[in-house]
Amino acid sequence: MIAAAKADGHVDEQEMARIQQAIEELGADNQVQQLVEQELRKPLDPSEIARFAQNPAQASELYLASLLIADEQNFMEKAYLNELAKQLGLDDQLVAQLNLQVTGQ
Repeated sequence: MIAAAKADGHVDEQEMARIQQAIEELGADNQVQQLVEQELRKPLDPSEIARFAQNPAQASELYLASLLIADEQNFMEKAYLNELAKQLGLDDQLVAQLNLQVTGQ
């Protein structure tokens, strides 16, 4: 989520609100909040995010979560999502299907 929010070089108010909402829904404590703030300051690396996927289903979920956060897909966000899909090993057909689910396009 955080990486997708940072994909365009900054985290806007809507993206930050979605991140905060997710933290609250998870019932996260101050330690998690500090981790989120630390992650917001780190450079963006899609390959680092992709390493969290242990199987194809998790890879799809990571891409989908990023797609949900990157709502205003400008050039930087599209480039991030393309690189993330590549690093996750998602084929073009699956990526198109996930994009259609979220954006209707």
